[in-house]
Amino acid sequence: MFRLKQIFSGRITRLLLLGLFSVIAVACRPQATAVLPTQIPTLTPVPKSTPLPALPTIVPVGKTDNPLHLVVHADTKPDSDKIVSDLEAAITKKTELVVKIDMVDSDAAALAALCSANQPSIALVSGLGFIAANAKKCGQAQLLVSRGTGTNASTGQIATLIARRGIDALSAVKGRIFCRISNTDLVSWIIPSLMMRAAGIDPVNAPKTIKEYAEAADLVSAVSSSACDIAAIPDSLVSKLVTDDKAVSAKVTTLSSSVEFPYAVLVASSDIPLSALTALNNELISLSKDRQLKANLTQLFGQSSLVVAKADDLQPLLDFATSTKQDFVRLGS
Repeated sequence: MFRLKQIFSGRITRLLLLGLFSVIAVACRPQATAVLPTQIPTLTPVPKSTPLPALPTIVPVGKTDNPLHLVVHADTKPDSDKIVSDLEAAITKKTELVVKIDMVDSDAAALAALCSANQPSIALVSGLGFIAANAKKCGQAQLLVSRGTGTNASTGQIATLIARRGIDALSAVKGRIFCRISNTDLVSWIIPSLMMRAAGIDPVNAPKTIKEYAEAADLVSAVSSSACDIAAIPDSLVSKLVTDDKAVSAKVTTLSSSVEFPYAVLVASSDIPLSALTALNNELISLSKDRQLKANLTQLFGQSSLVVAKADDLQPLLDFATSTKQDFVRLGS
């Protein structure tokens, strides 16, 4: 009897444990996530797209609608308009570049065109004009005008200061008589006045008197006779007018010489493609040798020939300009 009770009690215990485990298993079973109904999206009206305006087509430099301007400040006016038109046609024929040659009356006008952002330009300017163009950062030198032939060929002028014996320095000009051809003459006044400024001398007020003569030979005679104390003449004439004449050389001495100031420099603005620039430079050099058109070009450029401008050759001029402490940006305006 007691044995039956034990067996019955064991079975009840197992049933209770089995039921408890079943409840725990159900409670620990992962519950499925409730799936909510999806919200229907609301349609939002989209405004019509506005087309962008068409970008203007850039016309290449050297075409009919965008000609390359060659601005020339010539010493003299060409004999006829045909000279200009013939050169334009010759350039176009060889290079396919449409070039418009504009004649102007001053370096200032040529620089204004060169420095303008409105049109691509190449300008022929004097040595002083080139200094101003460099100061204004308007372009790069391309070609130099050369005059003379063989060993006598040169690309510019050098001024040499001469003085009567007993004067051995430019600083001695203070309180003395300085002689020149005119206040606009490059060699006898503009260059030596810049040399004075580079030496810290006021060219206007330092000399006691400034006299004017007709030409270089007259200046040498005036210095030789002590009518003048100091003057400046082209370096190319020093041998002929001073050193080779014993009577003159006994009374006149040379003080110093300037850097070379170019006769004329072809300067190009930076917005001209290199290919167009190279083609034009080569054609201008070719025209300067052409039998038929060389004379036409000479009326504009005043050249015996054209040579490529090298930065190293022009750097002494720019260094000298800096030493004068002149505002060439203002002078070029």
